[in-house]
Amino acid sequence: MKRLQMTILIVVTILIGGCTGVEKSGDNGETKTDLPDTIAVQDEYTRSFLISTDEVADGHYAFKPWTEAYTMWIPTDATLDSVFYEKREKHWERFLYAWLDNEENLSYGVYGQFEDRPDSEKVGLQHLSDFAKFEGEYSKSEDENNIYYYGERIYESGQEGEEKIPVYSHIGFIKHKNSDKALGILFNHHCSDWTTNCNANKKSIEDHFWKLVKSVKFED
Repeated sequence: MKRLQMTILIVVTILIGGCTGVEKSGDNGETKTDLPDTIAVQDEYTRSFLISTDEVADGHYAFKPWTEAYTMWIPTDATLDSVFYEKREKHWERFLYAWLDNEENLSYGVYGQFEDRPDSEKVGLQHLSDFAKFEGEYSKSEDENNIYYYGERIYESGQEGEEKIPVYSHIGFIKHKNSDKALGILFNHHCSDWTTNCNANKKSIEDHFWKLVKSVKFED
């Protein structure tokens, strides 16, 4: 649990400021009886976002945040942070989920910020760059439904006087072609126990990032 809290802390500490005029989410009262024995489902708050407790792909569920503007995948080992989640009606939302890979000694965090406004591509991309402290150039691609921006960053995190932790970021921005909807995604990973080696397969992690990005489906 401490490692998961550290993952959440590392993601949160790169964000800028607080937000006002936002709605906080509530709790879901379902029981855990006869539910799949996965971390995401067994966590009551995370389960309240899931479309179904059936996996949509190996190791992933589909979840729909409470703006109901889009759907996305979440790993079966992940939990959503109830304190961090906020939304403004249907046009703005942010979420954070994190999970651990104990076998590989890796911790992951995914931060997302949704916007639905006429200038969402320009403003949302700038917000994402500010949050991630990304100053490089994005690569750009597209498919039938969306435009994608992509960048990478490595930085160090930690308290003053302590050994710094290298954190690796994949940064993605998805703009829907048929509406003003857009979603920025910051995908971070680092060694859970930074006193020992961790087995970070760069290609596998980047592939996972793109699976999550391409899983985003905006509601028309």
